Amino acid sequence: MVCPECRQLLGDDPGELSPEAEKRIFRGLKRNLLRNMCFFAGAFFLIIAISLWSIKEGMEKVVIKNIEQRFEEPRIQTLLQEVARKKAQDMMERQIDPELQRFREALSDRLSELEEYRYVMKEKMQKDYQVFSNDGLRFQKRSTLYELADTAIEYMSRSAYEKLLEFVNNPADPSLQLAAKAEITRINSVLRSSTRTAGVRLSMETTGETADNASEITTPELIETLFNDAAWKSRARSAQLLADRKELGVPEALMESMREEENLEVLKDSIRAFEALTGFRAPEILGYEYCNDWWELNSSAFREELETSG
Repeated sequence: MVCPECRQLLGDDPGELSPEAEKRIFRGLKRNLLRNMCFFAGAFFLIIAISLWSIKEGMEKVVIKNIEQRFEEPRIQTLLQEVARKKAQDMMERQIDPELQRFREALSDRLSELEEYRYVMKEKMQKDYQVFSNDGLRFQKRSTLYELADTAIEYMSRSAYEKLLEFVNNPADPSLQLAAKAEITRINSVLRSSTRTAGVRLSMETTGETADNASEITTPELIETLFNDAAWKSRARSAQLLADRKELGVPEALMESMREEENLEVLKDSIRAFEALTGFRAPEILGYEYCNDWWELNSSAFREELETSG
């Protein structure tokens, strides 16, 4: 590839020009432009009589057309595109790329902060939910304790009372254990002052008459009433009367009643009768276990005492 003016080589690759080649091209363009201008200037002076305005317009058209033709050449187009690409690349490197990098770094910092905030909030919500769940469960269990105590008092339910004892004997939750003890105390206080059997008279199946005199009722009849009478007040009154019957079989009957009886009032009277009969005093009003332990240790000696006295 050679210069049309000086016939020197411009390079082997038409897509890339050396700085010296670019200078030669521009010098050639300048020479051509000056030569054409001089030509048209001479022509202008020759034909000035025809029309100054036409000559001027013609010169402009020729110059513009010449320039356009020059710029339409592949080499010039390639050179302009390369200059535009380098300019755009330089602008990207100097202005846009640093801004993008700063934006990426700021975005990364914000994402890290957001992730840390999300983690903290998740931990806080889990802790709050656990506390709320524990409080709700504790409140539910406390409500259960109140209901059990009310059932034990109102319906004299031994099963409700024993469920409360399960909470008392479970140290896993001290607050519930304390609440259960308070309910047990409330039940014992009510039973200790209870007079629900006042005025109750027993009906004897043998005579069909009512009686409440210990001398009129035999011990077997009292034991039979204690075990089989459907009315809890009759069972309770029978247990009260057995407290004065120091006879063989009476302690065993009272122990059996304490093991099987569902009604707390009857259980209380059976324990009191056992205490009156044996002289043993349980530390709790419904302390059946204490009576059972004492009987296991002293039953043989107490039976001998009853046989001797009989």
